[in-house]
Amino acid sequence: MGSYEHNQLVKQVAFIDTLPGDEDEYSTWIKGGGHLDWLEANADEDELVVYASGNYTFVHSVVVDEEELPKLNINDLLHWAGNPYSSYAGYAWGGGRNTVWIESESHIFGSKTPKDVRQLVFARQLEGSRERESLYYEILQEYSHLADIHWRRAERAYCRFNELGDIEHMDSVTDKGRSEGIALVSFKREPLEAYLAASNSVLVRMYEFNLFKRGDSSAWADTSDTLRKQVRTSRNLFYRQIVNPERWGYTRGIQIIRISRPRVEIFSSMKDRWTGIKSRQEQQFCEYIAYDWRNKQKKNISANPSAMTSYFDAHGNSLPYETSPVFFRPEVLSKYKTDRDKYTLRWPQ
Repeated sequence: MGSYEHNQLVKQVAFIDTLPGDEDEYSTWIKGGGHLDWLEANADEDELVVYASGNYTFVHSVVVDEEELPKLNINDLLHWAGNPYSSYAGYAWGGGRNTVWIESESHIFGSKTPKDVRQLVFARQLEGSRERESLYYEILQEYSHLADIHWRRAERAYCRFNELGDIEHMDSVTDKGRSEGIALVSFKREPLEAYLAASNSVLVRMYEFNLFKRGDSSAWADTSDTLRKQVRTSRNLFYRQIVNPERWGYTRGIQIIRISRPRVEIFSSMKDRWTGIKSRQEQQFCEYIAYDWRNKQKKNISANPSAMTSYFDAHGNSLPYETSPVFFRPEVLSKYKTDRDKYTLRWPQ
């Protein structure tokens, strides 16, 4: 199912990957302008694409230490190759060594820089199985533990409870079997930025748009005079492009996404979530129709603790007791009765 924002992203990939029927529109489409605009727009949204695979679109992301950025060689990084099917670790042997050891992948394939990258999404499948459900996506365990998110199959997402007790989709997943050939994994920005801020890192997305008419066997035959090859930059977005006018276009590049808020603001939000502490000025309290049996009157009473008192603190004030009975309309009670996963009603004995 995934979040609403996630499902909109799937539709957007389907839209930009739609082959135009008009020849003039096709000549514009192969230049990849629509795809690049989509990437730049998504970099500012609250739901970030971490992995996408469509008919003509491919996006794959890693986390890189921010201190590595000055060392980056953009021309070298444009040769980056990799995908979520890359294993995190594997056994190795040979090379004259009479032993077996474990090797972990901590680099970007095809690129000499940077080192020690962290892949966020891992696509895994039970080898030999033809079942659709055998393909699934794991999230980097370090991240899933820090974000306190858990896979819920019915939601097709990694989820957690919000402060109201409702399930939130934090990392949503769509596989190709459910969306006409589109696979996509997206992360909510807030927990991802918390991870980036705490680890002093940035998100780096590699993208590739291979735009041509399927079935045209001669599409890539002519690579002579009509080719244009160039490297362009725009807002931390770099790419190399080759276009054969009216025939095909190939765009490949990287995009660097930094945190959108100051670290001190992100850290403050993190502490609020994990400690559950907010000032009384920030909190919002409901007001209920209640019977103040201490003062023998029916009136509106705020749920603010400062508007009520206990038996032990009642001296010197006339505040209603915290045990004052509250009145609800039947339809309000029905709301709580029908959501047993979230609410428990206890009737007085």
